[in-house]
Amino acid sequence: MEEKDIRICPVCNKEVERNDMNFTRDCHGITFRLVCNDCWEKLMEKGYDGQYYSEADECIDEDY
Repeated sequence: MEEKDIRICPVCNKEVERNDMNFTRDCHGITFRLVCNDCWEKLMEKGYDGQYYSEADECIDEDY
């Protein structure tokens, strides 16, 4: 018998099988977070998850 990989969606807090989850993407197409398919549909309506940001918003120290 195969054990199911159950995760908790960080948005709705439902227990969901990993196969029923997807990664959202930020405004630059970078993987952002793993959510259930129901939440994914809502979060990705505007094309990306989270807030829009540009290089000007990044804080990189000079010694980086």
